[in-house]
Amino acid sequence: MKQKTKTRPEQRLGYFMVLIAGCLWGTNGFFVSILNDLGVQSSTVAFLRLAVAAVILAVMMLIMEGKKLFKIDKYGLLACLALGVFSQALFNYSYNEAIEHVGVALACILAYTAPIFVCIMSRLFFKEKIGPVKILALVVNIFGCVLTVTGGNFTSIKFSVYGAGAAVLAGFLFALMTIISTTTTSYHPLTILFYSFVFGAVTLGAIARPWNAIAQAASLPLLFAVLGYCLIATVGSYFVYLRGLAKKLETSKVPVVTSVETVVATCIGVFVFHEALGFVKLIGIALVLASIVIMNMVKPK
Repeated sequence: MKQKTKTRPEQRLGYFMVLIAGCLWGTNGFFVSILNDLGVQSSTVAFLRLAVAAVILAVMMLIMEGKKLFKIDKYGLLACLALGVFSQALFNYSYNEAIEHVGVALACILAYTAPIFVCIMSRLFFKEKIGPVKILALVVNIFGCVLTVTGGNFTSIKFSVYGAGAAVLAGFLFALMTIISTTTTSYHPLTILFYSFVFGAVTLGAIARPWNAIAQAASLPLLFAVLGYCLIATVGSYFVYLRGLAKKLETSKVPVVTSVETVVATCIGVFVFHEALGFVKLIGIALVLASIVIMNMVKPK
C-alpha cells in the first residue's frame, strides 16, 4: 500500500510533464510557418532543428557537468542511433513525403495512427494490458485529432498508395520514439537528446543535402526563428518528455496525453494566424481533451 501512494503522485507528475511536452510540440507549426515564410523548405527546417539543437545541448552539457554528460555506453548509443535515424530523420522525411503526395489532411489523419502502434508495441514489449477503457480513449483521441486538424473538411484529400504508406510509416516511426525512449530512462535526458539529435542531423544531412538552401536563406531573422524553434519546440519539449517518461508511466497512455499538441496548434492557428475556428474543430478539441481524461481513468499499475 505504501508503494502505491508513493508511485501515483510520481506518475501524475510524469503525465503532467508529457502533457507540457505536448503543449510545447504544439508550437511546431508556428515556427515552421515563420521559417517557411523566410524561404526555408521543410527538409531544411528539419535538419536545422536537429543540428542547432545538438549544438545548444552540447553547450548546456559542458556548462552543467563538463565532459561527464557525454559519456554513454554501447546500448545507450545504439538507442540514440535508432532514435536519431528512425524517430527523427526518417520520421520527418516520410511525413514530408506523405504531405507532398496525399496532402496535409490525409497525412495528418494517417500519422495519427501512432497511438495505436504504441498500444500494440507496449503490449508486446512491456506486457501492458489493453482494456476497453484504453481502446475507447484511443478511438476518441484519433477521431478528435482528425476533426481538430481537418475541421471536418475532407474535400482536399487526395490519395496515392505511396503517400498513404509514407504517412502510416511516419505514425509508426513516431510511435517508435516512445517505445525506445522508455528504455533509456536510466540515462541523463540531455545525453540521450544530444546523441539522437546528432545522428538525426547527420542522416537528414545525407538525405536532404540542405547546405545551399541554408546559405541562401541565411539572415538574422532566420537565426532567431531557428533558436526559438530549437529551444522551445525541440530541446525544451523533448527534455520535459524524457523526464516525464522516467516517472514509470504506462507507455500506451503517453501518446494520448501528448496529443494535446493538436489543441495547442489549433489555438495558435486561431489566435496568431487568424484561422477559422468552426464548430467541428471545437468538437475535435473537446474529444481530444476527453480522451486524455478517459485514458487517465485507467488505474496505474
